[in-house]
Amino acid sequence: MFLDKSFIIFLIVGIGFFYVVTDFVQDIEKDDGYPITTREQQAHKYDRYIHRDSIDRTILVVDDIDRTTQLEAWRHSDIKKDFLSFYPQFDEMRKVIKERVITKNFQSYLLDKVNTIEREFLSGSLTFDQSKKKLEQL
Repeated sequence: MFLDKSFIIFLIVGIGFFYVVTDFVQDIEKDDGYPITTREQQAHKYDRYIHRDSIDRTILVVDDIDRTTQLEAWRHSDIKKDFLSFYPQFDEMRKVIKERVITKNFQSYLLDKVNTIEREFLSGSLTFDQSKKKLEQL
């Protein structure tokens, strides 16, 4: 089966044009600030609770929402990643919570959990990996 060369060139140009147009439209949709997919909407669901302080650090402000939403905002924030990077330095982990979680009742909740996990770790009832996993689940 032989195809005409001009048809093959037309097909290649058409596919290239289609790719350029769809890529261009996707870039415009990303730049307009509105998430276009469900996955992107989920990724930005908790952005309203994440702010910047005066020295441009990420802070978490979760006032007037239920505990489940507070925890989800915490889990989706960069603060949690910073917090976990200090493991097993529990004092530094507590410092991250005190400085970057602004809502006092949620801050107290997290500090209580960290203190409990630290006590269990130091008493030997939790191994290094078990305590790390519990902190990751916060």
